[in-house]
Amino acid sequence: MLTQNYQSTGSGGKTMTRWRVMGLSRRNRTVQRALSILAIASIIQWFTGSDVPGSDQQSGEKATVPQPIVRTGSEPGPTVLVVAGIHGNEPAGVKAAQIMACWSVRRGKLVVVSPANPPGVEHRQRTIPGVPKEEADLNRNFVVEGKECRPKGTLAQQLWQHVAQIRPDWLVDLHESVRFHKDRGVGNTFIVYPREETLEVVKKLLAKVNPQITELDERFVVLRWPARGSLARAAGAVLGCQSFILESTRQDPIDRRIAYHCEFVRALLEELQMGLMQ
Repeated sequence: MLTQNYQSTGSGGKTMTRWRVMGLSRRNRTVQRALSILAIASIIQWFTGSDVPGSDQQSGEKATVPQPIVRTGSEPGPTVLVVAGIHGNEPAGVKAAQIMACWSVRRGKLVVVSPANPPGVEHRQRTIPGVPKEEADLNRNFVVEGKECRPKGTLAQQLWQHVAQIRPDWLVDLHESVRFHKDRGVGNTFIVYPREETLEVVKKLLAKVNPQITELDERFVVLRWPARGSLARAAGAVLGCQSFILESTRQDPIDRRIAYHCEFVRALLEELQMGLMQ
């Protein structure tokens, strides 16, 4: 598995984490491939000088959603948008998004927006600090009224503006549940806005990745309908894109959660024939 080897301090007192890859059991083979390039993300983090883009603002009312990172292929194709860090206490998606931001595609566009909730990530809390209670859960702030989304609060407005401008064909929102679905949580699930094409493609993704998980009751399953107010639901309803929430679980080690996020997004890009290059 990927383990932290040591940390070194660069110019300006910035700390850069170095990583090494150890041997893996059969259950965790997916971890090695997905996380072997985490060192690249660490270097990017070191040069940008910030663990959490947009986190210099302490209040959610003043925070800003980072600008999308766009990887454009040389040929036309679909646009896939990956969003992470909507809930600040779910670090695996944010780390996975760092890895994906280093990917390139031959066809279409891969767009990464992370972290969507910078002050929440900085404070390691689910909600947005320093905002009214009714706006604190960012993933309940994308209110659909008729054919429009009316986002509540600064971060939701900024994030929705990004999504509406990008107009993705696919939106993937990375999250982490407290428990496995077998334990009455939603960990290791796809929560899908149930369009026929989305369900068909997700079925293929499960067929690619699930066989690597030896514990049958921990394999990923499909649930329908993201929660009302969620970004995935608003994107599916208003923009008409294929959208789903990808939930790992904190009952798994963080390296495995990161790997699952990466492997499923990789599988999606392959299924869409976008020509992933690393």
